[in-house]
Amino acid sequence: MAPLRTWLPALGLWLLQAGHAHARAQGYTGADHPYKKEPEWDPFFTFGHHHPISHDGQTIDHFEVIGHPEILSDRVILTPPHPGNQRAAIWSDHSNHNEQWEFHVPFRASGPERAGGSLQIWYTYRGSSVTGTSSIYTAKPFDGLAIVIDSQAGRGQIRGYLNDGTTDFSIHHHPQSLAFGQCDAAYRNLGRPSDLKISYTHDHGLRVELDDHICFESNKIKLPNNYRWGVSAASAENPDSFELFGLKLALHKEWEDHHTDQHSDDHHEIHEDFHAEKEAKSKNREKKGEKPREEDIQKRHKEAAEHHARMADSKYRDFKSQYELKDEDATRFKDHDSQFTDLHLRMQALTHQLAEVQRVTGEISYNVGNMLDTMNEFFGHRDGSDGGQFEHTLKDIDRRMHHVDETVQNLERSLRHEGDKINRLNEHHDNLHHKVKDAVIAHGPNMGFSVSLLVVFQVMLVIAYIVYKRRRSISPKKYL
Repeated sequence: MAPLRTWLPALGLWLLQAGHAHARAQGYTGADHPYKKEPEWDPFFTFGHHHPISHDGQTIDHFEVIGHPEILSDRVILTPPHPGNQRAAIWSDHSNHNEQWEFHVPFRASGPERAGGSLQIWYTYRGSSVTGTSSIYTAKPFDGLAIVIDSQAGRGQIRGYLNDGTTDFSIHHHPQSLAFGQCDAAYRNLGRPSDLKISYTHDHGLRVELDDHICFESNKIKLPNNYRWGVSAASAENPDSFELFGLKLALHKEWEDHHTDQHSDDHHEIHEDFHAEKEAKSKNREKKGEKPREEDIQKRHKEAAEHHARMADSKYRDFKSQYELKDEDATRFKDHDSQFTDLHLRMQALTHQLAEVQRVTGEISYNVGNMLDTMNEFFGHRDGSDGGQFEHTLKDIDRRMHHVDETVQNLERSLRHEGDKINRLNEHHDNLHHKVKDAVIAHGPNMGFSVSLLVVFQVMLVIAYIVYKRRRSISPKKYL
């Protein structure tokens, strides 16, 4: 019995570790939710799930970085804590093809007591080409959804905005009044990341949650796919620092409807049914010879290349026509009516596309004409009859340079003349003490003459005294 008691704790620990390893292999998230699976993240709209975020510290795979954020191994500091109205943004370079999704934005905001700034989560049609690093207060007309996190009157708020491309928020006197939903939220200086979750389904509509607490929701909002995700941040002179720990877009939401307080057996049965359905779908795809994941990856890589080509000019309009039709298998058309209908639709689509090409070509021609007119006005006409603004500017610069050159030459001559005067003055001061000595020696009185004059003066005094005494002695005396 003693060896059995000794081995029982080790055996229990081994079984527990084996159970955890099996749970992780199956995709479960932990002991709190033992049958809740980790969602499948779309790699084209996800970063921060694995570290480091960037391999070179400047770029993020499948995302476009605008501005000068600090990209660290585990986070992106959109607005560093430096004054000067910082702005930065991160935009996906792919369009979202998922009709139902769950978007997670783990972030952290910190700053002094009266700091200011805002964090925007965008889901728009044109993406960064229209919005870029704008905040909701400086945004030009966009088509899509914006979720804003900022402080108003000392209180943190989360607000939602919708725009169909006709409202200019940058000129509106009170953009807060345009929000379709809002809630108060404490998100600053928490010392931990906050998880903002934006989910959209056909049944429940749009839902915005912060740290698993519902902020606002609406089932009257319909959001199309093929829009682009983006996150932008802006800080005031006294800045808030917004740190982004990643972006995550969940592909599957089957586990969302299962409550954690159900019995484990029910969860196990649901989990088995889910895997059985998933295996059946995968077998059907294998029978049909489909490879949706590879095709999806190739399609998104192609779309990313097209997006980067469009980003060469931010004012370029999306070339993809709304009348574009998908390719269909020839076996689908079994009668003349379906063939004629498909041909008619494709001819109409071709006509619309040609009209769109003609419109874009006209715009390009108009822009090129304006550019040529501006260049002719700036550089002058080709026949040389009238020198344009550029030639006049060059002549004015040449005239000013000539004047500067003359001024410099005059200044150089004046300095040279003054330098000669200073040199002569220095030489005069250096020889002054020698000249004073010579003058004193040359013009000073002779020492012998001075002594002789003194002796003669003394002799004359003695003689005068003797004469005075003799006269007094021989003079008659008077007695009273």
